[in-house]
Amino acid sequence: MVKAFVSSLSVLLLTIAVVKGQTTIVLSEYPKVNEIPDVKSPEVQAWLKEIDLTGAPSIALAKAPKGSPPACVAVPDACVWTCDSCPADDIVQCAAPGTWGLTFDDGPSIATPKLLDFLKTNKLSASFFLIGSNVVQFPDIVKREITDGHHLASHTWSHTALTTLSNEQIVAEMKWTEKAVMAATGLRMKYMRPPYGDINKRVRFVLNKLGYIPVDWTGDNFDTNDWRIGNGWDKTKVVNTFSTTLDNY
Repeated sequence: MVKAFVSSLSVLLLTIAVVKGQTTIVLSEYPKVNEIPDVKSPEVQAWLKEIDLTGAPSIALAKAPKGSPPACVAVPDACVWTCDSCPADDIVQCAAPGTWGLTFDDGPSIATPKLLDFLKTNKLSASFFLIGSNVVQFPDIVKREITDGHHLASHTWSHTALTTLSNEQIVAEMKWTEKAVMAATGLRMKYMRPPYGDINKRVRFVLNKLGYIPVDWTGDNFDTNDWRIGNGWDKTKVVNTFSTTLDNY
């Protein structure tokens, strides 16, 4: 997974519009990047009128510091994937035996073109789980991902743990990301990955109403943790994790 860090200067230069080629995204028409969207905005209110959230499981919102997943707390029948090893109907492995699903989270970023070059050179395709806040800043990279034959899926707008959000906030996170990807590519996504893998029955209910299929991953040992590089983690550990996983698969 590659995490994007955009300087305040870069954000400032992009606040009016992003215009490259045929892609035009006006940032003032979207929520603030990396922040939970306002559910009272006209756009979100219109989206909420299009779906019926009655019948959503009554599960209390989890609590977590910003930028972190919530701690595991026993909640009866919540079916939390990360805490209860409960995937429900989420996708956790490829359907065809012996098939490896290559996925990258959190982009796009300034590092993504180099990754795309590598994948193209090696004739590899992957699934990119996109953060809406990054999509509006780098729309042409998203367009290239499609042109190069990759698969796009949602990773929410602000990368906030979904079990900590209200049903309405989940809708806002998903729909703003959907709108951004549609503006960049003309395509609507079908799959999504919850940030930190944080998902329960209530979150799944809302996602289902929005037409999304959750995609987790096979297990923690399948995460290369490349996003940790520079914070006490080096590329040798990343390569070793990947090699060991392949050897043991």
